[in-house]
Amino acid sequence: MNVERHLILAKGQDKTEEIKKCIYDKGKWQVTFNDNKVWSYGYNNIKWLKDPIIINHENYFVYDNDQPLTGIGKILDFGDYYRIIYKSGYKKIFPRRSIVLKERGLKTKSGQDLLEYLHKLADKVSMKNEEDDYSFLSNQFSKLTINPRSVLANYIENKPINKKDNLKQPIFPFGFNLSQKSATEKAITEQISVIEGPPGTGKIQTILNIIANAIVNKETVAIVSNNNSATANVLEKLQKYDVDFIAAYLGNNDNKEKFFAEQKQNYPSMSNWELSHSEILEIKANLKEAQKKLNEMLELQNKRAVLKLELSGLLTESEYFDKYYTESSVEPLTLAGFSRPSADKILTVLIDYQRNIEKEKHTLITKLYNLIFYGIYSFKFYKNPPELIVSFLQKNYYDKKIKEIKNKIKDISSELQDYNFDNEMEKYSQNSMKLFKAQLAKRCTANGNRRKFTNDIIRKNFQDFIKEYPVILSTTHSLRSCASENYLFDYVIIDEASQVDLVTGALALSCAKNAVIVGDVKQLPNVVPSEVEKASRDLFESYKLNSAYSYADNSLLSSIITLYKDIPKTLLKEHYRCHPKIIGFCNQKFYNNELVILTNEQDDDKPLKVYKTVKGNHARGNFNQRQIDVVFDEIIPNQGINESLQSIGIISPYRLQTDELKKVIGDRNIEADTVHKFQGREKDIIILTTVANEICANDFVDNPNLINVAVSRAVDELIVVVSDGCDEWKGTNINDLVKYIQYNNLEVIESQIYSVFDLLYKSYSKKLLEVIKNTKKVSKYDSENLLNVIIEKVLSLPEFKDLNHIIHQPLKMLIKDPSKLNDEECKYTMNILTHTDFVIFNKFDKMPVLVVEVDGYAYHAKNPKQLERDKMKDNILEKYSIPILRLQTNGSGEERRLQEKLQDLLVKK
Repeated sequence: MNVERHLILAKGQDKTEEIKKCIYDKGKWQVTFNDNKVWSYGYNNIKWLKDPIIINHENYFVYDNDQPLTGIGKILDFGDYYRIIYKSGYKKIFPRRSIVLKERGLKTKSGQDLLEYLHKLADKVSMKNEEDDYSFLSNQFSKLTINPRSVLANYIENKPINKKDNLKQPIFPFGFNLSQKSATEKAITEQISVIEGPPGTGKIQTILNIIANAIVNKETVAIVSNNNSATANVLEKLQKYDVDFIAAYLGNNDNKEKFFAEQKQNYPSMSNWELSHSEILEIKANLKEAQKKLNEMLELQNKRAVLKLELSGLLTESEYFDKYYTESSVEPLTLAGFSRPSADKILTVLIDYQRNIEKEKHTLITKLYNLIFYGIYSFKFYKNPPELIVSFLQKNYYDKKIKEIKNKIKDISSELQDYNFDNEMEKYSQNSMKLFKAQLAKRCTANGNRRKFTNDIIRKNFQDFIKEYPVILSTTHSLRSCASENYLFDYVIIDEASQVDLVTGALALSCAKNAVIVGDVKQLPNVVPSEVEKASRDLFESYKLNSAYSYADNSLLSSIITLYKDIPKTLLKEHYRCHPKIIGFCNQKFYNNELVILTNEQDDDKPLKVYKTVKGNHARGNFNQRQIDVVFDEIIPNQGINESLQSIGIISPYRLQTDELKKVIGDRNIEADTVHKFQGREKDIIILTTVANEICANDFVDNPNLINVAVSRAVDELIVVVSDGCDEWKGTNINDLVKYIQYNNLEVIESQIYSVFDLLYKSYSKKLLEVIKNTKKVSKYDSENLLNVIIEKVLSLPEFKDLNHIIHQPLKMLIKDPSKLNDEECKYTMNILTHTDFVIFNKFDKMPVLVVEVDGYAYHAKNPKQLERDKMKDNILEKYSIPILRLQTNGSGEERRLQEKLQDLLVKK
């Protein structure tokens, strides 16, 4: 029988080619075979299907039980069955229920344009293959067909993200914290998810847990990056736990040849990995129960870390306050009968006292209230000078707040210790690992003896290969060559995605049913050469595409985040690498204080240092010999650096500087390289040489991503080498770093003015709002309440993210050295009740940037005495170079004026 016109099944077997004739007669099928023998079959034992529909196979991706079929020459649709004829001549029938046909190609004009744009980009990027005879990426795109089930199809046509139906209990054999747990759960339930991994937050650990869950669920995983080192880190961790035998380290031709040459033909011993069904159920039940308590303990651990960070900041600020307290020549005040109220209640007493003193009266009711609630039984207390009482309460606030936080930390530490947190977490990870390894043992037993494959297995029989090696490690541009045509991995995890460009990223997404995009937009992006940038911009402008697809402006990570505003995203918050003071700068500057810092510090730690070279134009282009001399003649000899016991890295934004550093280093145990080359790495001590004589905002050396990476490479100590005059580099990240270091090393106290007492007056402002919440005002004046809202709105703008503000800080606590003032000005300034309306200050050294005063029309314009005081305050602030902005309540455009003033100060100061 002609197999292209007929399909005859005899007792379920395809006998079409063996049959010459088939006749139904008297309730029986009389079947004549090619050897002329006639066999009789009952009616139900023969199924004869005719005249199939011919399907154009070039229009479809064909899947048998979710596995792609390739090499197809013809597809015949017989209704209940498909007959597939391969180009080799081999023929096979498939039940209709097992075959899925997915239409090839993109359905929208915008999608077709975008694919064409990416293909043309591939020509311009011009990555050569090993033979260097054609554009490797262009060749990949010329063969690319978009599988509608792939993540790439969704990405190109901007389709909604699908949610997976995965209700299985996740496991965490490699340990976890709260954000890692959330990231893993999103990865296994969402078609596309993003994991933002700031420095030192354990993204490799998260990737490993995703791999483990995929393997347990009998799924396949590809881990890719733009370089081999990132994927090598994953393999190294798998080796540590003796499970690397599931992974094939492929990628380029050299890696493939090495892998196939060094295959191991035996599995590791797994006899002690096997678990009975009842043991598996028992472990799962234990894990489920243990996780509830561990989640509570992880919350406590994070809470303790936040408290430690708060305590560290408070201790630093209290040292500044103690200096102010001593220099103020205020006689210490002791108050008999003053009970032991909380820090919060001390602020209430302070606010009530100041409000009453402004009214120039302390009523009997107030005194009785303070007697009952705060134990102030001596009414002589109110006869003390206001500056004594205010300073006394402020100092008590610091002492009490520090003590309260220490007690909270102690209580949480005791609870964690009583629970035996570290041991319980280790037990949980071990039980998860048992389930993971039990699944591997079961899988390998089912596979039988381990096969040794040759290099052509990927093309000939990838299904057998992926059963043995369900984890493939590759680069983004090589992944398609590491699997059979049209194969989709269940997961493609793209690591260091901030350095993956759109072209190679698209190739990786074309292989993914589900994708996990891992990276950090606040670290260094992929480098786009200037000639490629220009060509790509010209090309982009020739199409009408979403800005998310601009090659010059986006990495794959930023493109995905821009395209999908509501993409499932997790910020890995818990930080484990750097000294708290080091990562504290990155946390404040780049991560909006969202990181939970789990490293520890001692009271006398000084992990941050700044070295300033003497004045002079020492930089010659991208090279600065003077800074190199400072590194080797001053820093290394004088800072107690032990080259044999500590890992040391000297980094610079510029290749020329690091090349010269290497010449001086010779064979010493010190490594020098660019910041870009150090991304993803760490050293005990990092020395950053900035090279430039002067730095302006938007300079290459001041790039925020570069500074973030540079600072976060240091584990124990960061030493920054800058040119003298860096204090004048206003509006730069380097300047903020220097300010941060100086503030935390208590160097700001050398100034003529005090840094703002941020933590004290933030708490004061919060309490003030509570006290007068019935009137819903920041102060007794509506105008101040309105201006507070305006300031908060302006400071929320990206360009002012490094500024903060406080309310009603006394002028006395800003002016450190009153020697510039005349007697009248001095008396006015030193009055503790003379306060600023608002102080806007820099977050990193807490120094004032701008004082903002609200001039209520009725209170100021019609009050000559007040106008005189306003003028005096202006003169005082001018003498100490503290800018002031006065806004009148009968004016307009306050928000615009404030923005313009701040922009002017940040540039000109």
